[in-house]
Amino acid sequence: MKVALLYAKNQNLRTQAAELFADDDATAGDGARDEIFPPLGITVLAGWLIKAGYEVRLCDDSIESMEHVRAEMEWADVVGISSLTPNARRARELGKISREELGKPTILGGPHPTTNPEFFLDSGAADVCCAGEGDITIQELLPVIHDRSKWEDIKSLSYLKDGEVYSTPRRELLDDIDSIPLPAYHLWDMPRYMRLMVNPCVTAITSRGCPYACTFCDAEMTPRKYRSMSPTATVDLMEHLLKTYNPPQIVLFDDLFTIQRKRVIEICKEIVKRDLFFEWACESRIDTMDFEMLRWLRKAGCVKIYYGLESGSPRLLNTMKKGVTLDKVIEGSKLNREVGMYYKFYILYGFPEDRPEDHIATEVLVKQTLPNAISVGVLQPIPGTAVYEQLKPLLIRDVAEMDFNYWHATESFKHPFFSHEQLQEARERLLRVHATTFNLKNKVQRKLDRLKAMVKHPELIRDYFEIRGRRKRFVKRVQNSEWSYVYDEARDQHATQIPRVVAD
Repeated sequence: MKVALLYAKNQNLRTQAAELFADDDATAGDGARDEIFPPLGITVLAGWLIKAGYEVRLCDDSIESMEHVRAEMEWADVVGISSLTPNARRARELGKISREELGKPTILGGPHPTTNPEFFLDSGAADVCCAGEGDITIQELLPVIHDRSKWEDIKSLSYLKDGEVYSTPRRELLDDIDSIPLPAYHLWDMPRYMRLMVNPCVTAITSRGCPYACTFCDAEMTPRKYRSMSPTATVDLMEHLLKTYNPPQIVLFDDLFTIQRKRVIEICKEIVKRDLFFEWACESRIDTMDFEMLRWLRKAGCVKIYYGLESGSPRLLNTMKKGVTLDKVIEGSKLNREVGMYYKFYILYGFPEDRPEDHIATEVLVKQTLPNAISVGVLQPIPGTAVYEQLKPLLIRDVAEMDFNYWHATESFKHPFFSHEQLQEARERLLRVHATTFNLKNKVQRKLDRLKAMVKHPELIRDYFEIRGRRKRFVKRVQNSEWSYVYDEARDQHATQIPRVVAD
């Protein structure tokens, strides 16, 4: 059986991103979130299917022409389409072409088919939708794709039965993450992707789930149960990516990479043991950090950590169930400065409880914690989240029918206390506040924090020289590769995606 797995992309957003990144003089700012990465979800599924003996092709609607997408569907015996909520309209369009025009059995998966299967089933865009993690579900479904009578015995499916959407019980989560085959990176032209990126890298996921219960996070696709690859398997994957694609950087897309302290330190020690110096980045929560873990992350080549802060208001952090205190944020920020780690805060404005004083509290915290960078978005309520249910009466229209992404300034609901323009003004004001933190006084403060830490922890001095020595070899490797331009000083402002804002 020949299987084509497609990633759908909202074509209006695709056009906007193409125009943005085609202009070398433009500053993309939060458009960095539109960077083109190979879709990891279908890459993982392809690994399973290849192991099971299927012939598989992957197709990314983000970069391919419609002619190519259609040709891949025509080639296949079965078509699978992955869809986020912002891409749901495009996925519905592709599903209707696959199913109605080409007569292919069509499977929809991903966040929006999980939370809103009727969007695709009622429109005739899908024969069946898979809910949640599809690793085992798709392997059970494909052999009986032409026999609907067998579908009821497969968990995590939704399909039409007697004209109504019928859903089977949800599947238990996959516990053994090490059992997942190597994702089918080889089915992508990885150098092509890296050439399309502002900051060339290869992405990977080494764990699943998050134990926290933030109201804006989709628990349907990000289960609360955390599961991870073993440290050895994690470093095996990293080493494979390095040796195969020689990227300037590896970016980990784990929801929460640092939740298991012992695992993180073992991964870092294994990287150092194998003498695999490379630069990498991950996402985390600042309250999971301690000095020793940060020190090992730095030693192992982690150069950037992205923290979901969301707000500097204790009241808002409580209502969004973030589960973090300002003391922890302040303490964690200082630890990052002490070990010399670049750290960035993601902040969200527009929660229904938002008030002007909450924005002021966030500005105060940013000035106090001195992050290297911030990204400020306006909340987008996504189906499957608690905040979506809270804001449903205030929605302008079905979010799946809108042109938006998670971070761009799209008005999707009427905020009870702010106009959309006021939220944008508050967002811009926070960016200007952050710009003021790069004054001489704070630059000296950052250096003093680092120096004091080195005096208190002499091992940091040894680490500094060890890291410098190992990094020299890394830089030489990159400079001798196709990606040598990442060290071009002239591209720094655009490449780092820092909005050009001027402090008042």
